[in-house]
Amino acid sequence: MVSQPAQEPPSARQDGFGTRVIEQAPKLGRVERLTLSASIATPRSEQAIRARAAHLTSVGAGPLGRVLRIERKGAALSILSDVPDGVTLSDILAALEFNTIALSDDEVLELAASVVRAAGTMHEALGTVAHGALSPGHVVLTREGSAIFTGAVFGDAIQALQRNREQLWREFGLALPPSASAPRFDQRSDVAQLGALVLAIGQRRCLARDEFPGTVSDLVTATSIGSNTHTNSRLRTWLQDTQQLHGRVVFNSCADAARKFTRVLPKGCGDEAGTLALRTAILQLCDEPSIGSADADWSAAVITEFSHPSFA
Repeated sequence: MVSQPAQEPPSARQDGFGTRVIEQAPKLGRVERLTLSASIATPRSEQAIRARAAHLTSVGAGPLGRVLRIERKGAALSILSDVPDGVTLSDILAALEFNTIALSDDEVLELAASVVRAAGTMHEALGTVAHGALSPGHVVLTREGSAIFTGAVFGDAIQALQRNREQLWREFGLALPPSASAPRFDQRSDVAQLGALVLAIGQRRCLARDEFPGTVSDLVTATSIGSNTHTNSRLRTWLQDTQQLHGRVVFNSCADAARKFTRVLPKGCGDEAGTLALRTAILQLCDEPSIGSADADWSAAVITEFSHPSFA
């Protein structure tokens, strides 16, 4: 079954993972097609991606976007995924940077808290498995203000490339903690990636390709959200711990980091007014009507496809 492009020419987005377009696929509905970059479109990478997709489908873990199909056509490898109804964190950060939207300090904290809470929930659901590719483009804030993570199938494939942390940041925009050898894409790495997401939220912009890891300590020191000195001090300490800037592991998982983040938030953060304001900003950026999936549950066809031995 071949997906058909939408009537209007789809706008493509490119990043280190490949080229993304939105399509209408028969029986699947509105999907994102990601045609992978050459470095992660090899047969070895494909095997790792298919295995991870099969595992995530079997456990249905937490706030994760759904991979619907993986297609190989010659040298090209594509992933078709469900499109969560919301806006990516990268779009929110761009809107903040260029003043398309305005968020108060409390609303920025609520945005960060939404991402951190979802990451903690994800790790609790995944057991020992990591997401592996937490970047602003792989975080979707829904119209309800909750966070969903896409792109959870790449960790093993990218780890196999044996890139160092500087290369991984420049190529994929992924923050990895310091290590004596090639970085491992485990839950501690997810913690570093989560910290980089919150750091970007605190800066109200996406971090540049030349800012990690060299200037991360200076960025953390310069990060403040509002004028509450106690909140900013706790936030900086939390960010330092996610990046292991003091040479020690503080958080073994995003669940650990999420529990500690509750101490960062001032009293009243997350109240109904702040959540409503964040949702309003998200709706402002959602320039399309709400489009649900063809089926709210995992369809039998998708379960069958990703349970096939070829995905193992």
